[in-house]
Amino acid sequence: MNDVIRLWQEKWPEALALWSDYVKLSLPHFLLTKDMEGKEGFTTSFAAIRLTDHKVLLSLRKIKDLGLEDYPLEIMGHEIGHHVYCPGDLSDHGKLIYLVQTAMPRFEHIAGLIVNVYTDLFINDHLKRYNRLRMEEVYQKIGKQKDPFWNFYMRTYEILWALPEETLTFSKVETTANSDAILVNRIIRNYPNDWVRGAYDFGNICYPYFMGKDSAETIKVLGVIHDTSDAGKDGEIPSGITDVEIESIFDSGKDPSLGGNRTEDKSQPNQKPKQPSLTPAQYSSICQALGIKVSQSEMAYKFYKEKALPHLVSFPQLLTPGAPEMVLEGSDEWDLGSPIEDINWVESVIKSPVVIPGYTTVENYFSEMPSYETDFNPIDLDLFVDCSGSMPNPLVETSFLTLAGAIIALSALRVGSAVRTTLWSGENEYKSTETFTRNEKDIMEILTGFIGGGTCFPLNLLKNEYSNRPPSARKSHILVISDEGIDTMYDQPYSENPRSLVKSMLEKAGGGGSMVLNLYNPNLHGTIKTMQEDGWQIYPISNWEQLIEFSKTFVKKTYERNKILRQTNR
Repeated sequence: MNDVIRLWQEKWPEALALWSDYVKLSLPHFLLTKDMEGKEGFTTSFAAIRLTDHKVLLSLRKIKDLGLEDYPLEIMGHEIGHHVYCPGDLSDHGKLIYLVQTAMPRFEHIAGLIVNVYTDLFINDHLKRYNRLRMEEVYQKIGKQKDPFWNFYMRTYEILWALPEETLTFSKVETTANSDAILVNRIIRNYPNDWVRGAYDFGNICYPYFMGKDSAETIKVLGVIHDTSDAGKDGEIPSGITDVEIESIFDSGKDPSLGGNRTEDKSQPNQKPKQPSLTPAQYSSICQALGIKVSQSEMAYKFYKEKALPHLVSFPQLLTPGAPEMVLEGSDEWDLGSPIEDINWVESVIKSPVVIPGYTTVENYFSEMPSYETDFNPIDLDLFVDCSGSMPNPLVETSFLTLAGAIIALSALRVGSAVRTTLWSGENEYKSTETFTRNEKDIMEILTGFIGGGTCFPLNLLKNEYSNRPPSARKSHILVISDEGIDTMYDQPYSENPRSLVKSMLEKAGGGGSMVLNLYNPNLHGTIKTMQEDGWQIYPISNWEQLIEFSKTFVKKTYERNKILRQTNR
């Protein structure tokens, strides 16, 4: 084995040079025993990569079993290709997994395997065409298989490299598989530098090979070459995978290989198909496919933060005039009733070498000059999000309540505001940061939680925060996101009149109050109408998606309110 390791290590610089003279990666890590393979998570493959620490891992035992000792450039060049070419990083790898999952419903668990096959096509074609490596011989060593998907995959290589039929396939493939291989050939040839665009179509092409069949045998066959199964091991969730555009390059006019003169039906409006939204459950499965182990709380935090960032708004701040400046105008006689530290000793000695307190001592006197500078004081955010049983669980499906809360909370943190976040459900059922904080993770952990009980607004949180608040305290804006259940703010048994209490607490908060309510009837009536009369700004919406648009309106109206606040605080 030492001779094989020495040979492969000597070939490593040449393998790097296949891609560029400037590629720098550490020597591959050779695994010599089953125990070493187990520690690295190897199961069936003979090679693997880690996009987190840029490692290349090789199972020397399995390489020898397959008779691949004489193919160091082909194998190491392929693994390097995953690092520097396709997918290159965890973000693109995550996008590819999402696109394939979308194309293969009910088979999301094998999306990582299909993506591995897809990226291998680009890498192997590059090494074969530009570097003249013996890539087909590697697959001949692995051996022919009867599996239909494997034969379709091998037929694609035969077409890409103009190889005779049955060079890699078990037997002559069916017409359908041959047509599929031709379509994949188009993707590989036309999008060698834009593989994300072709991933959805590749998933669609692969899907029929698994429908209504036992996929266990195919998974076992493909496992031999699955070198990206734990590409994100010990890494963090990458950004950029929550908003991926899904398109088919075989649509009219999009596939370059079909030519640019295709006729289109001008009578049909050119409408872009609605993009499916990535859900937290899908996001979690992508993380699993990447080999990233994180808690549900961490996953939800990353998901909603990434979804919220493009929508951040300019959170309102209170514009206040600067304090007047004190200007020295001269000195005046100091008398015995004034503080001794006010004496200007230099002026006193100049006036008389013999200092007699109250007779020869002087002190400075000042006058005020108005300041023309202004100061922006952030308004804190007191956020209450309804989390009763009628609300979606943000860990399973996209919760627009959580997303809107994240947008407003992150916007507030960006300008220096502190945020108190509360999820509320039934009586004494709530989760809260308890105090105003600027810890983003603590805020998002509360926002992405779920209670799912009854409905009863937590009046005690308002009372505890604002009943004894000093007038000099920083102003807070109270924002409530709910539905008809908000009437429990006024209509609940409490030790004092709920309406009077809430109205008083709203005034003491000083920054105003807003309610975003998903109402069956947009016309305000009853308790909600009373709330509006008490000073609450009511934003009725008809569906939770409108919460995103609300954030813009919220900022505009709150700014107008705070212009009045500034004038009244001068």
